[in-house]
Amino acid sequence: MLRCYYLMKLEMKTTLYLARHGETQWNKLQRLQGQLDSPLTELGKSQSANVAQAVINNKIAWVFSSNLGRAIKSAEICNALLKSSIQIDIGLIERNLGELQGKKISILSQTINYHELLHQYTDLTPLGGESAIACGERIYNTLENIAIEHKHTNILVVFHGEALRCFYGYIGINSTRNAYDLFANGCITALNYDHNTATFQLTSAL
Repeated sequence: MLRCYYLMKLEMKTTLYLARHGETQWNKLQRLQGQLDSPLTELGKSQSANVAQAVINNKIAWVFSSNLGRAIKSAEICNALLKSSIQIDIGLIERNLGELQGKKISILSQTINYHELLHQYTDLTPLGGESAIACGERIYNTLENIAIEHKHTNILVVFHGEALRCFYGYIGINSTRNAYDLFANGCITALNYDHNTATFQLTSAL
């Protein structure tokens, strides 16, 4: 009985494959999107298909997406190959960057709070926006809810680079680099949720 219980505990996990959406028009122009949106480029569509190919042998049961158009389009391209079920979750939306949204990185990088707002994990909040800490907590709670509601499955989650950076900060993985440098369009990170300990463990980048 002890052996059976031990084996059961080992299997109490959900695997999430966290993917950044494909390249967009504004990504190409180095304009900060936040909760604004722009269409995928042709390269972005190819990157989205590559995400699906990278996880196609992992028995993906669900594809979750942010409610922003660029993520939904990427998720739809993925699901055309994976033939799973798509769920849209507003909790996965990109960080609200307020007055910074729509502006070019080259201009923002000259402003006094740029580094703290987009390279660090703090509670500094852009006007009309969301702090990195608030975004990280939101993404953590959303991913945890997804993992709990879909135990013992493999799930593809398509969302955003800055939200992913903030999530990393929330689980204690900090960097002084911005989301553009940390997470290429179409990148994938594997993440296990251990239901016994109620914790996430990053496993690898695909």
